[in-house]
Amino acid sequence: MKIRHIIFISLAVASLTACRPSHDKMIQKIENAEQELSMIDIAADDSSAEELIGLYDHFASNYANDTLTPVYLFRAAEISANIGQTDRAIEYLDRIITTYPEYSDIAGCYFMKGYAYDLNQQYDLARDAYAEFVELFPEHYLASDTRKLLPYIGMPAEDMLNALLDSTNAATLADNE
Repeated sequence: MKIRHIIFISLAVASLTACRPSHDKMIQKIENAEQELSMIDIAADDSSAEELIGLYDHFASNYANDTLTPVYLFRAAEISANIGQTDRAIEYLDRIITTYPEYSDIAGCYFMKGYAYDLNQQYDLARDAYAEFVELFPEHYLASDTRKLLPYIGMPAEDMLNALLDSTNAATLADNE
C-alpha cells in the first residue's frame, strides 16, 4: 500500500515538473520573444506584446527568488505602459517595490510609476509618485529635472510652455539687474 502512495506521489511530482518549462528554457523563450518584438513594434503588435508580458509574468511566478525576476517585471511594466495598460504597469511596479526593494533599478520603478499615472491622466497620483521618487532618490540623474517639472504635471502643453517662458524671462531680467 505504501509503495502505491510513493509511486503515485512520484508520478504526480514528475508530471508537474514536466509541465513546467525549465529555468533555462524559460529564459531562452523570453530572449527569443524579446528579439522578435522590439519596443517600436510593441504598439503595432499587441498580441506579441501580451505574449511577452505573459512570459515575464510566468517566469516571475515560477522563479520569484531569481535575480532576473524584478528585471522581467520591470520590462513587463514598460511594455504594459506602452500598450496603454497603465494600471497593469503600476501593479508590476508596485510588486517590484514591495517584493524586491533591493532591485538595482528600484529608483526607475518609482519614476516609471509616476510616468504610468501621467499617461493615465491621473495627475495627482503622478505628482505624488514623482515627488516620492525625488524624495527617495534625490541624487538620481532624473531627480533634478523631475523636481523642476513637478508643478507642470497635468498642465496643457501650451500653458506649460508659457509658464516656462515666463520663468525664463523672469530669470533673465533678474540676471540683468
